[in-house]
Amino acid sequence: MMTSMRNMGRLAVVVLAMSVVATCTPGRVESTVTAASGATPAPGATLVPSPTARPTTRPSPPPPTAAATTPPTPTTEPTPQRSATADLSGVGSPCPATLPIKPDYARYVLSDDPWPTPDPAAPVPLSLADPLPEAERNTGYPYGSDGSGRYLLHNGLDMVIEDERWAGAVADGMVVVARDDVDELFGWRCDWYGELVVIRLDELWAGRPVYALYGHIRDVQVFEGQRVQRGDPVARQGTAGVAVVAHLHLEVRVGENTFGATQNPLLWVEPPAGSGVIAGRLIDPDGHAWQGITVTLIDRSGTADFTNTWSYLDDPQHLIRPSAGYAENFVFGPVAAGSYDVYTKIQGVEYRQPIEVADGQVSVVEMVTEPYQTPTPEP
Repeated sequence: MMTSMRNMGRLAVVVLAMSVVATCTPGRVESTVTAASGATPAPGATLVPSPTARPTTRPSPPPPTAAATTPPTPTTEPTPQRSATADLSGVGSPCPATLPIKPDYARYVLSDDPWPTPDPAAPVPLSLADPLPEAERNTGYPYGSDGSGRYLLHNGLDMVIEDERWAGAVADGMVVVARDDVDELFGWRCDWYGELVVIRLDELWAGRPVYALYGHIRDVQVFEGQRVQRGDPVARQGTAGVAVVAHLHLEVRVGENTFGATQNPLLWVEPPAGSGVIAGRLIDPDGHAWQGITVTLIDRSGTADFTNTWSYLDDPQHLIRPSAGYAENFVFGPVAAGSYDVYTKIQGVEYRQPIEVADGQVSVVEMVTEPYQTPTPEP
């Protein structure tokens, strides 16, 4: 049975006007965004369908006389059909006829529609084990980014470890996929992950199934239909599929095992002891999300380097999804517990928001910018 994230709580940040007012109540911090004019900081195998049952004939016994008899009618056994409630979570889609084309992701623009708002009634994400503790995480290619224009939109978390340790199961569950995706679609295209494992977790989130996907792996230690427990060896990081260096690609899929059902794994995987996570919202006054904006985390003690991330990009399929409870469009994590400023600069205006990160908690920050200013055409 999984437990909630260690001392999980929400440190909520509520945006008011352009002044700072802080009041504290247990488990909640309220403050506002401040616009400042300070300097910018430096910062597998192919599925084989079951064969259709063959017709069988059952002739009647020979009659005692030579009188003609009517030949028996062949009896056809019906082909088994999947029920409407059959579990298809382990079945990929057919491979598309053409490879996907990288969209032209727009940066420093607002979403067409208003961004979702946080649902305070939504349960917090499940508390999942880190599959590769102490692994280095690729902060230059976070969830919802395209790696500064180099790649397709990222819908997972990449981890790299120097040794040959096993990636462990994030929670108790059932293995529904443990094979290659050469002839099945589980990602952007077929043979995207190369080798993958998908575990359907025992614990539901808001009554919906949750799946953990391990991609680009090797030395798979599990099989389809196997039950695993939290921490059991699953596989080693690898270079299967489109990977160019050995790493583990982890996805969290909510509701269904599809490429468009992911959420940011940083909000689901427990941070190391002594650290937390920041879930941020960067929106305009009408609630539209800023896309592809550089956001900087500044340690107020001055002892740690600046950390950059980017607000979620969008694509024609709207593959990037925020969590219901946080409705975030950028995330920092894991972050050592302490005092920080979240900083960004949009259309010449600087925004700086103080935030406290607590051990084992998700701290929430919301930054509301000035309205979008249409650039003045050059004469």
